Amino acid sequence: MSSVAAKPRPGESHGRIWHFAGREFDETHYCLRVDGAAVELEAKPLEILHQLLLRNGEVANKEELLESVWPGVMVVDASLATAVSKLRKALHDDGEIIKTIPKIGYRLAVPVRCHIAVRDDNATPDIENIPVGVAAPPPPIPKAAWQLPRLWFVPVAVVFALAFSLSAFRKPAQFSPGVKAVAILPFQNLSSDHSVDYLKWALPDQIANTLSAAHSLELRPQSSTSRYTGQGLDLREVGRDLSANRIVTGSYVLAGDQLQITMEAVDANDDRVLWHDTVNVPANNLLTLQTQVAAIARGKLGGALGVTEFVADSTPPPRNEQAYEFYLRSTALEWDVESNKQGVDLLRRSVAIDPSYGPAWGQLSLRYYNLARFGGGGQEMLELSEAAAEKQMAVEPDSPDPVVELTIHQTERGELVRAHRQALELIRRRPENANNHHALSYVLRYGGSVDESVRQCEMVLLLAYKFVWGACSTSWMEAGNYQRAREFLRKDLSSEYSKAHAIDIYLRQGRTDEVLKIPAPKVPGWESYKMVQACAAQRPASETNALAANISADDDPEENYFFAGHLAYCGQTDAAVKMLKHAVDANYCSYPTMDRDPLFDKIRKTPGFANVRAAAMACHNDFINNHERVTKK
Repeated sequence: MSSVAAKPRPGESHGRIWHFAGREFDETHYCLRVDGAAVELEAKPLEILHQLLLRNGEVANKEELLESVWPGVMVVDASLATAVSKLRKALHDDGEIIKTIPKIGYRLAVPVRCHIAVRDDNATPDIENIPVGVAAPPPPIPKAAWQLPRLWFVPVAVVFALAFSLSAFRKPAQFSPGVKAVAILPFQNLSSDHSVDYLKWALPDQIANTLSAAHSLELRPQSSTSRYTGQGLDLREVGRDLSANRIVTGSYVLAGDQLQITMEAVDANDDRVLWHDTVNVPANNLLTLQTQVAAIARGKLGGALGVTEFVADSTPPPRNEQAYEFYLRSTALEWDVESNKQGVDLLRRSVAIDPSYGPAWGQLSLRYYNLARFGGGGQEMLELSEAAAEKQMAVEPDSPDPVVELTIHQTERGELVRAHRQALELIRRRPENANNHHALSYVLRYGGSVDESVRQCEMVLLLAYKFVWGACSTSWMEAGNYQRAREFLRKDLSSEYSKAHAIDIYLRQGRTDEVLKIPAPKVPGWESYKMVQACAAQRPASETNALAANISADDDPEENYFFAGHLAYCGQTDAAVKMLKHAVDANYCSYPTMDRDPLFDKIRKTPGFANVRAAAMACHNDFINNHERVTKK
């Protein structure tokens, strides 16, 4: 299809108005007018009209209409005939407008023209005529039809934020020019009912879960697409920003007890619509919604994106309506401490009702982990995270995700031999899943093999274009490539993790002016960042000493390595050596990293540092020897 002639400015709404035989159909409001008066009509007849208008006189066969209007649903021809009959009655058509083509389908037998109406809320309407056949956004349902669905729970106003995402990318060896980089943007809630706001992110999440099984697609993680929530987006600009050449957008609206969902796939290079479709599902039947959205993603949408093959889906489908809604609501919550607690509560309810749904266990594991590391939850939350990952493994034995999570846990506990073997086995079984390569990079960094860790991150980057999960930032920082490390943090430093690691990078570059611009991260237990900023600002030694006294060891030895560097930077020699020993004793080998880390320059010649360095060297050598034994097998 051709691209729309004029690109709307931000804040504008747009859609085609079709004219035929004295009738008018407004796509923006999904409104039919006959002799200037709006006509009340059900959604299905209007969708049939829309399909006939798009074909502009060409025959729409019955199979095409059934698939377009009732996608993924078994519908008999009588349902189509009934909907056409209702449409003819609304049009006052005696057979001259819609022609029946016996045993084939229907077509419009009258001339059709259309124009795009662009409206700015603060300006007078701007009308631009365009040729028939030009693609435009899919239609919503009129406001008069909006009603509340029969949902069981109180409204939840939610906004999805950037999180520590274990996003699946693909192995560079499988890259080819034909690979499509796809960004799935948050859907728009066109109704006034905020109780279904969570579907803005839940629907893209379902599409992404389905498309992730495609061989020829690279999906941009939801953590990087979630900020594109407004209307009138310049999709070319979005594509450039996300390094994506395909963009999927959508919207939904309530009409009685029906939820109408529209989806569109766009070629971001030239802003050309590749495909769009509309589906109606019962608003109070989320299991049907899940089934139909997954079917569309594997079918028409996948085809429009150029998918030729899907990996067989071994994930058991959700079995309980209420449990699935709890899961969907959790996917839309942020990853700050309070939202995480809400997410945990929803997911615990979900798995209590339906313990067979693996993705709910996986999300619960991630949220428990997030609370453990960044919410002060400590060992208790870590154990719960591990238990949830093991539950996911039991119901999804072929999924690498729970194994990756358990590998990270083992790494942080210092079980490097076991974690390393498990990470290698993950890559042997699923070499196309770069999340597995990330797990290996994690183990390698803890073992002191930072250069190998960086190479694993490079493998991810070759296909991912932009890597939004910040763990690889640490590998590049420890390798001494500070500019590269900075690239993998959020530019706006809008997460506590990004703030912390930006401070660490700038400290090592000697850029104290930049350190002072960043507020200390609000993560329980990360008190050393307050001390660092006091030192950078050259505050009195008494203040620095008091802040240093509040620093205690973390369960994660890598954090202790960072804390040791902070203490050394602030001249807290004995405390720095003691903290560094904590890290090494817990198998954060950190050799040869500590030899090139400028934060340890002040303590490098002390006897205590030399002893810890020798222990780190032995730790790294043991890891290397095990590495060689495993890889030779």
